[in-house]
Amino acid sequence: MTSLRTLLQITALTAGLLSLTGVTLAQKGAPAGPARFRLKSSAVPNNGGALPIKYTCDGESVSPPFNWINPPEGTKSFAMTMHHIPPGDEAEHVYIVLYNIPADVRALPENSKDIGTWGQHTMRKKESGYTPPCSGGGGAKIYTATLFALSVPEIKIDAPPGLATREQLLAAIQGKVIASTYLDVTYLRGANAPNSSGSGMGSGSSNSSSGSQRSQSSKP
Repeated sequence: MTSLRTLLQITALTAGLLSLTGVTLAQKGAPAGPARFRLKSSAVPNNGGALPIKYTCDGESVSPPFNWINPPEGTKSFAMTMHHIPPGDEAEHVYIVLYNIPADVRALPENSKDIGTWGQHTMRKKESGYTPPCSGGGGAKIYTATLFALSVPEIKIDAPPGLATREQLLAAIQGKVIASTYLDVTYLRGANAPNSSGSGMGSGSSNSSSGSQRSQSSKP
């Protein structure tokens, strides 16, 4: 009888200690890990998702909305590019070159024009701002939007206003990138899409894409 009573007392004491330990751990929580710097778009909820036709040459040709979370400590400004690597020897196609985005900005609204400094795209020379994907050929094309968190408040590029290229931007931010994140979007032009024969426009934190495209969209 005594042994049974002793066993019950030990069991109760052990349960109490475990309960107290559990409360203490719950109150403290798990050690906090680094928050993930991430680029997102309400127009394309999932990485690798389809870009709505509105943001392409078959729609309204306006830039899609973007937003981002958890920029790294020390970020003084942001820069963004969007490009596509076509197959073969054709040069990359660039749709967004944007820099000097203030550090307190966390989103670019649809058809954004007044935030940051725009550079030129590659679809029509000496034209700044967004140009929409207008891919020809078979199969869906992948377009990579990349956001860079920079350690300086302003990037200066030796180019006429609005005409900085993606190559010049990547050279200018070399050594100033704290972190980068990207979002892949895809677009497949339908056989009955307006201008489906093409219009002289090219095709075209973190996730996945083709190897060649990824090497062009990560840190410079």
